[in-house]
Amino acid sequence: MKDPGLKETRSKILLAAVRIWREDYSAPLKTVAKEAGVSRMTLHRYFCGRDSILLALVEQFVERISQNLVVAQQQYTHPVKQMECLVKNTHHLMEDYNFLFDIFEQKGCPESLAELFANWEAEFSAFFESLQTQGLIKPTIAFGWANALFEGVMKAGFRMRQKHKDHHMDLAEEIWQVYRLAIFTPQALAEAAD
Repeated sequence: MKDPGLKETRSKILLAAVRIWREDYSAPLKTVAKEAGVSRMTLHRYFCGRDSILLALVEQFVERISQNLVVAQQQYTHPVKQMECLVKNTHHLMEDYNFLFDIFEQKGCPESLAELFANWEAEFSAFFESLQTQGLIKPTIAFGWANALFEGVMKAGFRMRQKHKDHHMDLAEEIWQVYRLAIFTPQALAEAAD
């Protein structure tokens, strides 16, 4: 899309979809179009349907979570601090993209979504394996388990916010505390605290 107006309209539609779907994933496309300030016909000029919007949002999400890892590695030298930055920033990102939590359990989920997430998992796996090589990860923790825990603590934070709206917890910090104790050796945590 070379025309800036086209790109702007597309971005407005995607932003509207995030705003609407984080509250109600079952909301119809006419609601997304209204939130974006465009007609349903205009929405369909950019996206052929719900799945194409979802695919664009997953691409956007994967790009942003990958960027979280890059930022973490640029901001911090200690790998535990890098992981802390990644976990906390991903939690904040997931607050907007919470409708992705259960996407793979839904019937008719586009297969291409799994491929997009596989790209992120490959990046996360490489980062995790570098931590293992440095002896920072508990020997009993394999990548598959660490990845499932990562997803699990993110989902737990979302469920907490959903069910206990009046809580006064710093969820990003609580999520980090649980995750760090689950995967890092005590020595790695002590080094990072220094």
